[in-house]
Amino acid sequence: MASKTPLDVRLIRLLRFVIGLLMIAAVAVNCANVVGRYVFLKPFVWAEEAMQFMHLWMVMLGAAILTGHGIHLKMDAAYLLVSPRVRRVLDAFTNLLGVLVSLYIIVSAIQIIRMLAANDQRSIIARVPMAWMYAVIPLGFGCGVLLLMIWFYRLCRGQTRESVPRERVAPAEMTR
Repeated sequence: MASKTPLDVRLIRLLRFVIGLLMIAAVAVNCANVVGRYVFLKPFVWAEEAMQFMHLWMVMLGAAILTGHGIHLKMDAAYLLVSPRVRRVLDAFTNLLGVLVSLYIIVSAIQIIRMLAANDQRSIIARVPMAWMYAVIPLGFGCGVLLLMIWFYRLCRGQTRESVPRERVAPAEMTR
């Protein structure tokens, strides 16, 4: 049975869940490192590097969420002064430009990831494959492209006017 929840809402929920898990993991690693360092005098040398990688994943996945809400890198000073028809054109243009730039970044990132994987390049301390760390770049931008394509689909069907529908600005969990 198909879910009645729109694809973009499910994707954003999944991204938030993953970000939440990464935050919990980063806090747990940090706490364990503090205990190891000050109680047992044996810090985890890999902890700082692992937390940096977790933060990279959180930022890239969070950027996809912002893109899905239509608030990523948006300067709205002039945007709010123009008519709704001009806003719609500006939305379509900026979102199309966002898709094109994102696709270029995805292709470039995949080439770099292939090179890192072929050379089995690993992080210096934690020895984590760098291809895993950089995999979040095409993943994050890919999720952003998917969310923009859903917006374009709705725009073509006349289901949306602006890139940020008022009901989607604040997550439903925050308005209760």
